[in-house]
Amino acid sequence: MKSVFYLLLLALCAALLVGCENQEYADLAEAIRAGATLGENIEIDGMDVSGMEVAKARRALLAQQDAYLASLQYEIRAGEGVAHANAAELGAASDLDDVLLKALCVTQYYPGANRARTFGTSLTIDEKKLAAQAEAIAAALQVQPENATAAYDKEAGEFVYTESADGLSVDAQRLADQLKIAVLAERSASIEPYTNVLAAEYTIEDARNDTQLVAEFSTSFAGSTYGKANRVFNIAKAAGLINGVTLEPGEEFDMNAILGPRNGENGWKEATGIRDAVYVQEYGGGVCQVSSTLYNAVLMADLEVTDRTHHSWPLGYIDIGRDATISTGGPNFKFANSQDVPVTVGAQVNEEEKTITVSLYGRPLADGVTIRITSEKIETLPEAEMEIVEDDSLAPGVQQVVREPRRGSVSVTYKEYYDADGNFLRREQVTKDKYRSISGITHVGPQLGTVLAETADVSAD
Repeated sequence: MKSVFYLLLLALCAALLVGCENQEYADLAEAIRAGATLGENIEIDGMDVSGMEVAKARRALLAQQDAYLASLQYEIRAGEGVAHANAAELGAASDLDDVLLKALCVTQYYPGANRARTFGTSLTIDEKKLAAQAEAIAAALQVQPENATAAYDKEAGEFVYTESADGLSVDAQRLADQLKIAVLAERSASIEPYTNVLAAEYTIEDARNDTQLVAEFSTSFAGSTYGKANRVFNIAKAAGLINGVTLEPGEEFDMNAILGPRNGENGWKEATGIRDAVYVQEYGGGVCQVSSTLYNAVLMADLEVTDRTHHSWPLGYIDIGRDATISTGGPNFKFANSQDVPVTVGAQVNEEEKTITVSLYGRPLADGVTIRITSEKIETLPEAEMEIVEDDSLAPGVQQVVREPRRGSVSVTYKEYYDADGNFLRREQVTKDKYRSISGITHVGPQLGTVLAETADVSAD
């Protein structure tokens, strides 16, 4: 009896083997086109597909598989960032088509075995899709570093700083490996990827170093001449307009462009100014004190002066040779930021102490060097002749001085360089200014003889 049983078992195995070896279809697509059906008592991934057309079975199994892969969830957390993905999105699939093809090989069924013929699929993964998804997740979780900042507070006249913050990057290649292991293990998982610190390029120490006080200069408008209300108003207005101006490396400061035309429409007031070598009342009178104060700070900061004109004569609030006049449509004051970092202009008016102070912030001069500005008059020019102008509006013999004569002078201005210990290093000439002699102008009424002659001519007519 035993020999008969073994013979029957061998026959069964042979029949099964013959069926697979003589498979009718080259691939599953051919089987679907042929309308092939699965045999009896076939179960794939726990689903009974007995006697089903292979195309129908495939659709049902794919729907089940899609739901299964979507249920495999992965949380990827890096720092404060979180990303989610499921197995299907990560390129997971199965060898379902191969399993279906194998199931088609099994056509004979022996009820006496009383047992389903079961098949199970195995997960596979699309490496390219997984790598692409890992790259996308890494990019989404990446945190860019934040550089420190420095913002100038115009009212306080100082900088407010914010700290830098490091970022992080996710190692996409290693993340792909972590995800692959979790997917092929067919389990949901929370994954902490490998990360790298992205250091900020600009720290608060850098910001503080690049916004130090480089130079500062003050002038006074005390006294009745320079302290008149309208003039002080114009000084304060001009200071407010240049306060906080920041120049990038190589950028030029244009005083007239920043202040705009000085007129009543723009809110300027009339005050004493110099025009055509005469004191006059004009809109914006007093702004030259701001430009002159700035000019000295610029020299002390060793920045490049690109446009500067001195006044008609030396002034009381600044040493000779150290002034810079400006006017609407006329002389201007310009300088360029010759540093490698931004330069910020600070301008503060103290109406109680009657001073204006201009400060320049940027990177200090190398090795702690400082600059002092000195000037001296080296020559007094000859006095110009008085100009006499006959003025018919005046009574005969009446004289009116329109412009006082002024003797000119020549001055030289220097930069003196000192080291960090206050030791003198060198002296460089900045300018040699010639304040020309200004002739006086006197208007006189017509001479008496000329008047009588003109009267006689009229009578003759």
